[in-house]
Amino acid sequence: HLNITPMMDMMTILLLFFLKNFQVSGQVQPTEEMTPPKSTSKIDAKNTLQVTITKKSILVGDKAIASVKKGEVDSSLKRDGQSGFLIMPLMELMQKHATRLKKLEKMKYTKFEGEVVIIADHTTPYRLLSEVLYTAGQAEFGKYRLLVLQGGDG
Repeated sequence: HLNITPMMDMMTILLLFFLKNFQVSGQVQPTEEMTPPKSTSKIDAKNTLQVTITKKSILVGDKAIASVKKGEVDSSLKRDGQSGFLIMPLMELMQKHATRLKKLEKMKYTKFEGEVVIIADHTTPYRLLSEVLYTAGQAEFGKYRLLVLQGGDG
Protein backbone atom coordinates (compact mmCIF):
# COMPACT_ATOMS: atom_id res chain seq x y z
CA HIS A 1 0.00 0.00 0.00
CA LEU A 2 1.00 3.64 -0.47
CA ASN A 3 2.18 5.72 2.52
CA ILE A 4 1.00 9.31 1.95
CA THR A 5 2.17 10.84 5.27
CA PRO A 6 5.45 12.25 3.85
CA MET A 7 3.54 13.65 0.88
CA MET A 8 1.07 15.40 3.23
CA ASP A 9 3.99 16.90 5.19
CA MET A 10 5.51 18.23 1.99
CA MET A 11 2.18 19.72 0.85
CA THR A 12 1.72 21.44 4.24
CA ILE A 13 5.17 23.01 4.02
CA LEU A 14 4.52 24.19 0.46
CA LEU A 15 1.14 25.64 1.47
CA LEU A 16 2.70 27.63 4.33
CA PHE A 17 5.51 28.81 2.06
CA PHE A 18 3.06 30.06 -0.57
CA LEU A 19 0.83 31.74 2.02
CA LYS A 20 3.83 33.56 3.49
CA ASN A 21 5.05 34.75 0.10
CA PHE A 22 1.57 35.69 -1.15
CA GLN A 23 1.27 38.36 1.55
CA VAL A 24 2.75 41.35 -0.33
CA SER A 25 3.73 42.04 -3.87
CA GLY A 26 6.59 44.47 -4.36
CA GLN A 27 4.80 46.59 -6.95
CA VAL A 28 2.55 49.53 -6.20
CA GLN A 29 0.42 51.32 -8.76
CA PRO A 30 -0.29 55.01 -8.04
CA THR A 31 -3.98 55.86 -7.84
CA GLU A 32 -5.99 59.03 -7.37
CA GLU A 33 -6.21 58.27 -3.63
CA MET A 34 -2.55 57.42 -3.13
CA THR A 35 0.61 58.43 -4.94
CA PRO A 36 3.84 57.59 -3.06
CA PRO A 37 6.71 60.09 -3.17
CA LYS A 38 9.48 59.58 -5.74
CA SER A 39 13.07 58.62 -5.00
CA THR A 40 16.28 57.56 -6.70
CA SER A 41 16.72 54.67 -4.24
CA LYS A 42 17.80 51.33 -5.74
CA ILE A 43 16.68 49.09 -2.84
CA ASP A 44 14.01 46.55 -3.78
CA ALA A 45 10.85 46.13 -1.71
CA LYS A 46 10.75 43.12 0.62
CA ASN A 47 7.80 40.83 1.20
CA THR A 48 6.51 41.78 4.65
CA LEU A 49 3.45 43.23 6.37
CA GLN A 50 2.17 46.20 4.37
CA VAL A 51 0.38 49.26 5.83
CA THR A 52 -1.04 51.70 3.30
CA ILE A 53 -2.09 55.27 4.10
CA THR A 54 -4.35 56.77 1.45
CA LYS A 55 -6.18 60.08 1.46
CA LYS A 56 -9.32 58.26 2.66
CA SER A 57 -8.20 55.31 4.80
CA ILE A 58 -5.51 53.24 6.48
CA LEU A 59 -5.20 49.66 5.23
CA VAL A 60 -3.32 46.63 6.52
CA GLY A 61 -2.78 44.43 3.50
CA ASP A 62 -6.05 44.92 1.62
CA LYS A 63 -8.22 45.43 4.72
CA ALA A 64 -9.34 48.99 5.53
CA ILE A 65 -9.19 49.50 9.30
CA ALA A 66 -9.56 53.26 9.83
CA SER A 67 -10.93 56.10 7.76
CA VAL A 68 -8.91 59.27 7.19
CA LYS A 69 -10.55 62.68 6.84
CA LYS A 70 -8.52 65.82 6.13
CA GLY A 71 -5.32 63.95 7.00
CA GLU A 72 -6.53 62.80 10.43
CA VAL A 73 -7.90 59.64 12.00
CA ASP A 74 -11.10 60.05 14.02
CA SER A 75 -10.24 60.73 17.68
CA SER A 76 -12.64 57.96 18.80
CA LEU A 77 -10.24 55.42 17.22
CA LYS A 78 -7.27 56.66 19.27
CA ARG A 79 -6.50 55.50 22.79
CA ASP A 80 -5.86 59.01 24.14
CA GLY A 81 -8.30 61.01 22.01
CA GLN A 82 -7.33 63.62 19.45
CA SER A 83 -3.89 64.29 20.96
CA GLY A 84 -3.04 60.57 21.14
CA PHE A 85 -0.74 58.69 18.79
CA LEU A 86 -1.99 55.11 19.25
CA ILE A 87 -4.61 54.06 16.66
CA MET A 88 -6.47 51.19 18.36
CA PRO A 89 -7.87 49.25 15.32
CA LEU A 90 -4.44 49.38 13.66
CA MET A 91 -2.76 48.19 16.86
CA GLU A 92 -5.16 45.25 17.27
CA LEU A 93 -4.75 44.00 13.70
CA MET A 94 -0.96 44.42 13.73
CA GLN A 95 -0.74 42.51 17.03
CA LYS A 96 -2.69 39.65 15.42
CA HIS A 97 -0.18 39.62 12.54
CA ALA A 98 2.73 39.68 15.01
CA THR A 99 1.24 36.74 16.93
CA ARG A 100 0.72 34.78 13.69
CA LEU A 101 4.27 35.47 12.51
CA LYS A 102 5.71 34.45 15.89
CA LYS A 103 3.80 31.15 15.71
CA LEU A 104 5.27 30.54 12.25
CA GLU A 105 8.71 31.35 13.66
CA LYS A 106 8.26 28.74 16.41
CA MET A 107 7.41 26.18 13.74
CA LYS A 108 10.65 27.21 11.98
CA TYR A 109 8.88 28.35 8.78
CA THR A 110 9.98 31.98 8.96
CA LYS A 111 11.76 34.48 11.19
CA PHE A 112 9.81 37.31 12.83
CA GLU A 113 11.85 40.46 12.34
CA GLY A 114 9.19 43.01 13.27
CA GLU A 115 9.43 44.71 9.89
CA VAL A 116 6.62 46.62 8.20
CA VAL A 117 6.41 48.43 4.85
CA ILE A 118 4.58 51.76 4.99
CA ILE A 119 3.09 53.01 1.73
CA ALA A 120 1.78 56.54 2.03
CA ASP A 121 0.49 59.20 -0.30
CA HIS A 122 3.05 61.95 -0.91
CA THR A 123 0.64 64.47 0.69
CA THR A 124 0.20 62.48 3.94
CA PRO A 125 0.64 64.80 6.94
CA TYR A 126 3.67 64.06 9.12
CA ARG A 127 1.44 63.73 12.19
CA LEU A 128 -0.59 60.90 10.60
CA LEU A 129 2.58 59.12 9.46
CA SER A 130 3.98 59.47 13.00
CA GLU A 131 0.81 57.98 14.47
CA VAL A 132 1.02 54.96 12.16
CA LEU A 133 4.73 54.44 12.92
CA TYR A 134 4.15 54.79 16.68
CA THR A 135 1.27 52.29 16.56
CA ALA A 136 3.37 49.84 14.53
CA GLY A 137 6.16 50.12 17.10
CA GLN A 138 3.75 49.38 19.94
CA ALA A 139 2.57 46.28 18.04
CA GLU A 140 6.18 44.95 17.93
CA PHE A 141 6.91 46.12 14.39
CA GLY A 142 9.94 48.29 15.13
CA LYS A 143 11.62 48.14 11.70
CA TYR A 144 10.10 50.38 9.05
CA ARG A 145 10.49 50.67 5.32
CA LEU A 146 8.84 53.59 3.59
CA LEU A 147 7.95 52.63 0.04
CA VAL A 148 8.63 55.19 -2.69
CA LEU A 149 8.37 55.21 -6.47
CA GLN A 150 11.55 55.12 -8.55
CA GLY A 151 12.32 58.10 -10.70
CA GLY A 152 12.85 61.04 -8.36
CA ASP A 153 14.85 64.09 -9.36
CA GLY A 154 17.36 63.39 -6.60
